[in-house]
Amino acid sequence: MSPRSDTFEALRSDLADFPVIDTHEHTAGPEHYPRCDEPIAALIQGYVRSDLVSAGGEGDVEMLADCSVATRKKWPIFRKLWARTEHTGYAHVTKWILKHQYGVETLSLKALESIKPKLADLSDPKGYEAYLDKHNIKCRLVDLVMFPQIRRDFLAGKHKLPPRDRLMISLPELHSIRSFEQINEITQRSGRCVTSLDEYLEVLGEQLDRYLKLAAAGAKDQSAYNRGIAYDNPPKARADELFNRIIADPRASLGWPEAKPLDDFIFGALMRLARDKQIPIQLHTGHMAGIRNDIAKTRAVLLTKVLELHRDVNFDLFHGNWPYAGDWLYLGKNYPNVHLDCCWVHIIDPRYARRVLADSLVTVPHSKIHGFGGDYLDSIMHAAGHLAIAKDNIAAALTEMVDSGWMDAAQARQVAADWLFNNPNEFFKLGFEPISV
Repeated sequence: MSPRSDTFEALRSDLADFPVIDTHEHTAGPEHYPRCDEPIAALIQGYVRSDLVSAGGEGDVEMLADCSVATRKKWPIFRKLWARTEHTGYAHVTKWILKHQYGVETLSLKALESIKPKLADLSDPKGYEAYLDKHNIKCRLVDLVMFPQIRRDFLAGKHKLPPRDRLMISLPELHSIRSFEQINEITQRSGRCVTSLDEYLEVLGEQLDRYLKLAAAGAKDQSAYNRGIAYDNPPKARADELFNRIIADPRASLGWPEAKPLDDFIFGALMRLARDKQIPIQLHTGHMAGIRNDIAKTRAVLLTKVLELHRDVNFDLFHGNWPYAGDWLYLGKNYPNVHLDCCWVHIIDPRYARRVLADSLVTVPHSKIHGFGGDYLDSIMHAAGHLAIAKDNIAAALTEMVDSGWMDAAQARQVAADWLFNNPNEFFKLGFEPISV
């Protein structure tokens, strides 16, 4: 997909050496790196599984992802599904790993069996860090939403992240409360038993302070998976009424949308805490992982009330809001407190990523774009493949603008460095020396 012009080749070559701040990952470090000695399962970690399901493999993907099932048994099913999906952005990550990690150009049963002895094990901390060094990833912002025990241990000071990782505080569990049990789970982390909404909010403030003391870089909210992202600003009396109902009876719980006023109120309270404590907020918008999701509830324009109300909070809107590019660019252009994050979008839709990046240069201050986040739960190897595709997309978008006369090559190189490193470094106050190219 790369435009093989002289401009592109020069830009892409320069990008290969640029340092990168990875704005969004879910991986928890080398001790949690997935160990698998079966090639198909190792290669299809992450998002490509949803494409295999979409292609007709809903009853088969669990078996394909099982490391204990032999490759030969899997091959007939995998070959059929792979033929239907191999041209998607997700599949191109798998192709990148095959080519650049194992030297395989064409997928076959023989090729898969040949790489089995070579399957990389990055569970050793030195090897893990060396792999990130190889791809010039200087810092990763990690959302450990899938690792609740690690988050609890981190808050308690019992767990240290890998050297270049910075935690993003997971917000949904703090505001999407429906029962006494959920409230108790959160407040016990601070050794507190609360009897009112005011006391609960005090606990949240204390926990945010603790996270910041432990060097968290910001907070992340992915509530879009479970509810619409249109947040209202309900009166406290309504939130108090709902909170009191569940705190007074451990057997009581709230349904949805009954709980929405309480959820919305606590979300707003968290935004005020973010303002006061200067915590940048990452928000999921657009496409969701998996299949059979309702995209209408995650469209970024639904956040307009939040962005207007909380003007002193800095927001980082995720995933290019795919497939709604116009909304995303409009919000970045219209609101000084909104930045735009390209995490995940480079492999959701590489052509969309190229178009929206080129369009952003003529619509949004380029200092507001964050160029890359791998967004993988399983594998830093898959994140590296994603990064290679992202650099292709960035070089292609900038090539279009250089060849059209909108900017010169030196300006394009600096924009790329800003997108990949300087902008997130400044936005999240990471403290690295900015780069000038």
